[in-house]
Formats: sequence, C-alpha cells, structure tokens
Amino acid sequence: MNRFAFSILYAQKKPYLLVLVIAILVNLAGIGVKYFTDDPALYSVLARNMAQSFNFTDLMYHGKDWLDKPHFPFWMTAISFKILGINTIAYKLPALLFFFLSAIYTYKLAKKFYDVETALIAVLILLTAQHVVMSNTDVRAEPYIMGLLMGAVYHFCKVKDRFTWADILLATLFTACAVMTKGIYLLIPIGSGIVGDYLFRKDIKGLFQWKWLLSFVLVAVFVLPEIYTLYIQFDTHPEKIVFGKSGISGIHWFLWDSQFGRFNNNSFIRNTHGNVFFFVHTLLWAFAPWALLFYFALFRVIHKIIKKIVLPEYITISGALIMLLVFSISKFQLPFYTNILFPFFAIITAVFIKEVIGSNKNLFFSISQYTISVLLIMAVVVLNFIFAPGRWPVFLMLGIALALITWYIYNYSETKMRALFLFTCCVSLFVNSYMVTLVYPTLVDLKGDVQAAAFINQYHPKEEIISAFNVPNAFEFYTHQPVTFMDMADALKHSNALILINEGQKADLQKNNTPFQLIQSFDNYPNENITLPFIIESKRLTALNHFFLVRIGGIAK
Repeated sequence: MNRFAFSILYAQKKPYLLVLVIAILVNLAGIGVKYFTDDPALYSVLARNMAQSFNFTDLMYHGKDWLDKPHFPFWMTAISFKILGINTIAYKLPALLFFFLSAIYTYKLAKKFYDVETALIAVLILLTAQHVVMSNTDVRAEPYIMGLLMGAVYHFCKVKDRFTWADILLATLFTACAVMTKGIYLLIPIGSGIVGDYLFRKDIKGLFQWKWLLSFVLVAVFVLPEIYTLYIQFDTHPEKIVFGKSGISGIHWFLWDSQFGRFNNNSFIRNTHGNVFFFVHTLLWAFAPWALLFYFALFRVIHKIIKKIVLPEYITISGALIMLLVFSISKFQLPFYTNILFPFFAIITAVFIKEVIGSNKNLFFSISQYTISVLLIMAVVVLNFIFAPGRWPVFLMLGIALALITWYIYNYSETKMRALFLFTCCVSLFVNSYMVTLVYPTLVDLKGDVQAAAFINQYHPKEEIISAFNVPNAFEFYTHQPVTFMDMADALKHSNALILINEGQKADLQKNNTPFQLIQSFDNYPNENITLPFIIESKRLTALNHFFLVRIGGIAK
C-alpha cells in the first residue's frame, strides 16, 4: 500500500519536476547578459573598487565617498569578484544563489503548514512570476533580500514552535544580513509575519517570551559590522561632503534616512510622485501570470479571517499586507520593490490553486489562466514579427519546445486543472525565454557605453588615458583600462586621450572649433524601459542617440 501511494505521488510530481527544472534554467539563462540598466553597473563598480582596494569598509565612487545603500550585497559581490574575477557572471551569481535560497525556504515554509504539492506550486509560482525572472537578469538587491527574508521568517517560525539555538542563530543572522542589504525597514515583514500569527491566534502571551528579546539582541549584534563601517567612513570624518552637506552621520542615515526618511519623504533624497494604488496595478504585470489568482486568493483569506475561520498560518498574509501597505503609502515606488514579497504572494496563491486542483474544476481559474496564457502567447507572436522578424528560427524553436512540453503535461498531469497550472508556468517561461534570447541581447547591442568599452578593449587595449563625461556606469565597468572622469576643460589638456562623449558634447566641440579626431560612433538606446519605437524594428533607429569615441586634436570632424 505504501509503495502504491508513493508511486502515485511520484507520478504526480514528474510534470512538476520537469517544469521546475526548466524554470530554474530560465532564471539562470540571463546570468551572462551584460548590463542594460545603470544600477547593476553602478553596484558592480562599487564592489570592484572594494575588491581591488582590499578596503571592505568604505564604499567609493569616482574617488568620492558613496552613501546610498548598506554594505552586505557589495561584500558578497566583492568576494565573488575575488574568486571568479571581475565580470558580469561574478556579479550576478551570488544574487542568484540568494534567490534560489528564497525558493528553497518558500518550499519549506509552505510544506510546514500545508503539503508537498502546495509547496511545489508555490515554488513554481515564484520562479515564473514575470518580474522575478526579469530581476534575475537585471540584478539589483532584491534577490538577496528575498533569500534573507524567507530564511529569517522560516527559522523564526521554528523558533516560535520550539526554541533551538540553531534556528534562532540562523533567523537572527538572516535578519541582520537583510537589514545590512536594504535597511531596518526589512524588520517590518519579518516582524509583522510572526506578530500577526500570534495576534490572529489570540496568543498575546507568546509575544512576551524571553526568546524574542534574545532575538532582538542577536540581530543588533549581527548588524554591528554595518554600524562599524559607517562609523569609520563617515561619523569619524564629519568634514566629508555627502549629499552636498558636511557633518553627515552614516549611522543615523542607516538607522533612519536610508529608508524611513524616504518613506516619509523628508530625507536627503526626495520624490514628489507616488500613488497609493501604484502597486495594485503594477502587480498585474509584475506578478503575471498569477496576479488575478493572487487577488482572488487574498480576498478569500481575508474573508475567512473575517468569518473567524481558523487558518493553518497567518504569517504570509500578515507579512505581505503590512509591507505592501507601507510600500503603497510611500512616495518612493518602483516596480521591483514588491519582489521581496513574492514568496508570500506565491504561498497565498498556491493554497487556492491546490484547492482547485483537488476539486478539478473552477470556472474563474480556467477562464483567467487560459485567457492570460493565450494573450501572452499572442503577444510574443506579434512581438516577434515587429521586433525581430529575421530571428524567426529562434522563435520557432521556442514555440516547438512549448508545444512538446504542453503535450507532455496534459498527458501526464492526471487532472486538467493541474495541467492548466503547469501550462501557465510554461507560457511564462516561453515569454521570458524569448526575452532572454532576443530582447535583452538586442538591448545590450544598442547600449553605446557597453559597445564602446568592447571597442576600446579590442582596438585600444594599452591606452593610457581614457576619459568620459556623465556616461552610464557600464562603460567604466566593462573597459579594461582605468577610466578617468573629468570636465571638458581638463580633458582638453590631454590631447592624446581617448574620450567618450555624447551628441551634445560633440556639438559643443564643433561649435567651439575644437579640433578632434572621431575614432568611432556607437548607436545608443538611452532608456531603461522599452518604448514602442524601440520595439518596432523599422522605427528603432528613431529611438536611438549616439556616443562618440574621439581623440582631442587632429583633424576636426
């Protein structure tokens, strides 16, 4: 009987495992894609300076003190650079490892309160959410936070059930590293998840146990490396100019200004924009193709709580909603902010999907997922004809792969609702495979800063002075020789220097009759977001400007 039950369970898992392997590969596929946005290049430059100088205390940018993010991801990247060399893969690898850690802990947390299939569904939702896959190519701090946040929540759950030193040390260490990645606001989703579970269970006494005081003390101890580095770099040097002011305390910035000052919009960096409903509509694409199911599942959970129906856990709903509310009322709103909550969203959604699979019928589930899947496939078909019509063999191969996998899951998933869930996963992976294979490489090819660096590395590898003016950070990172940033007046003193300039600076040189030799020009797409003129191949040139590699002196161009 046990063997029979195991064979049934294994048969059910096989389609899950196939899609899981594909999802992992797609999330890894962008690891070698060069930077097409500025933040990853900036973070790489900072970490490279740290690795090359052996100074793991100070964050320096163009020879000046830099105060904007805590140290943990830079430490991880610098260590990776020391081991693997300074390159794109070495920058992205540690972040991706932390992301996969978040998938592991999402599985463990869902399995702890539900069952194996719910846990597998949650992991697949996480691995196929649109902005997750995008962020694993365009890597910032969010993959680190996701792994650290879910590790902290899971081990605090275990501490809540039964105290062990291993769990409390892991929970507090993960929490401290999360704080050293993005700031103390990350205590909110961790704390609200645990506190919310106590409150909904009406176990107020559980909040006042010595183990929670110990947890607070341990987190404070583990955060001391960040406090020390900021104290050394800034608090001991009040004469340093940061944000145009002197006397800036790095510790005060870390404990307040870096996040809560932004949320209150009274810090050094301010924003006049912000909409309380920003993330409500942003999640429709960022958490696609699961957003509608998530909203429905969230409504069901809230309805059950109102009806006082006892739930297996209240951690995911408490951790997700409080932080989502904080994000929504903040003036600083970017689409990738909510990525750190996607593991919570995935578990909430997975519980609903598991119920649908169990009943094998749900009209809302069927209509929403078939509609979204068909629309996504049609979008890629249209995109291929207007974006890269000459690359139809790649599109055809991806389409054939989707068809074969779809045939497999509909033949071996046993129930049509399970097959529909896995089909939706595959459609998301199809879309993102197209993005990684064609769209992102096209973006990189039309990033003039990246192409200028490659040109210099190939044709001017021994150049002594390479100068630039306000160009994206990828140019400095990918150029093998040191890049000097100076104003035009200083650059004119170096008649033999290679200089990368934009169209406006080239026009100024011509206007002032300054002689220069044009070495090479580079097409450049100046935006980070993809616009319609860029998408349409016949109109793409109208969306471009240019960078120019010149040498001052010689024949005027």
